[in-house]
Parts: sequence; C-alpha cells; structure tokens
Amino acid sequence: MTTHTNESTDRDSFAPLVFLAYDHAPGSYGLLLSDDHMGSTTALFDQHGHQGGGYDWEAVARSAVHARAPEVADRLKYDCEAGMFVAYGSDAEALRKLGALLAEAHRDPKVLADYLATADPDWFD
Repeated sequence: MTTHTNESTDRDSFAPLVFLAYDHAPGSYGLLLSDDHMGSTTALFDQHGHQGGGYDWEAVARSAVHARAPEVADRLKYDCEAGMFVAYGSDAEALRKLGALLAEAHRDPKVLADYLATADPDWFD
C-alpha cells in the first residue's frame, strides 16, 4: 500500500483509526481503519442490513460528515476496500475532524446507529 514513518503516524488520537502523513507525497494524509478493528461493530451493522466492512464505514463517514461537518465534505476522498476504510486528501484538519467523528462512532453504538440510520442508501456498496 503506502509507506509511512512512525513520526508521521498517529495511532492514538483517533484509535482504532490511524492518521498518517504519506512520506512519498508530502502534504498528503490518510485516515485508516483496518478489518481487525471492525469486528466489534459487526453486530450493529448487521442490525442495519450491512456487513460492516470498509465500504460500509465509508457510508458511515459520509453520514457523519453530512450531519456534523458538512464544511469538510469536499476536502475528503475515499479509497475503501472490503477489509479497510481509507479516507485521504491534502487537508489534514478535515481528516482529523473525520477521525474524531469516526472514533466516537466506533466507541459509542448509539452514535454509530444514528449514522447508519441516516446514511443515504446509495452510500453503501
């Protein structure tokens, strides 16, 4: 995938998501959630008719941004896979805002359920 150094990686602020600065592209940043951290939310996704993989977390991200941070929507890009959520872009603060929203959703089933319930069905793969 991409390379990064420990100095440019923040594994704590938005845990279990990881924020990083891409070494190969200065000024480019990413926010990642891997499948080994998605399992604890699978039951809630199942209740809403979704699998809870990377594409479904993208729908949650879009729902969170739509509801609570619409000003950053056009500054975020997504490149998810079934087993990984990836948001990226050149605006570190927009990604950090998304990281805070998704970390909260990962920790709080009510917040995650709200994002799932209000997400546009077209946002799910």
